[in-house]
Amino acid sequence: METTIRVRRNMMKKLLMVCAIIIGVAGLASAAPTTLITFDEFPLGTMISNQYAGLGIVFLPGDVTGRLPQISEDGAMLTTPVLRPTGEPDYYSYQGDFWMQFTTPVLEVQFDSGYWDVIGTGLINVYNPGGSLIASLTNTTTGVNVTNLTGIGPIGKIYFNSIADGAGADIDNLAFTPIPAPGAILLGSIGVGVVSWLRRRRML
Repeated sequence: METTIRVRRNMMKKLLMVCAIIIGVAGLASAAPTTLITFDEFPLGTMISNQYAGLGIVFLPGDVTGRLPQISEDGAMLTTPVLRPTGEPDYYSYQGDFWMQFTTPVLEVQFDSGYWDVIGTGLINVYNPGGSLIASLTNTTTGVNVTNLTGIGPIGKIYFNSIADGAGADIDNLAFTPIPAPGAILLGSIGVGVVSWLRRRRML
């Protein structure tokens, strides 16, 4: 009888350990890695709206031009193709505005923008998921400017406007880190908690 109880206890220990490991790994695997968009995923001339929705972002027409951005060449940028505003015929080719709307909130965003002719002519407004403005930035250099948004809380959307610059500017190499789904965070926490509980009871 005592041998049977000991065997059952050992089996329970192993079962709990396996469950803890599975839950922990599932939680970590559910956290999406940083997403990178280089805008060479579609042909030149493509007007971009919801083509990247599967990656967690859609692009909306600007408030001023009312036009969607377009994949284009820009030899002045570090890499090409790029995503440029389409302000013509009212503005020059690279002058314009558009919105970047994340389908789920993100914690970090980075992208190149340019080619800027004058410092301080760009407008980059950042909003949280509730629609409140949390940051308003501009280009701090001429040429290619790197915007790195981090440590300001969840980001829901970004407004980009290059109309005030001489010939305008575009963006490239857009990277962002989605916030892990609540389920992933919960699973990871449960996994860690179970392992800690087992260790306290000297079962691991």
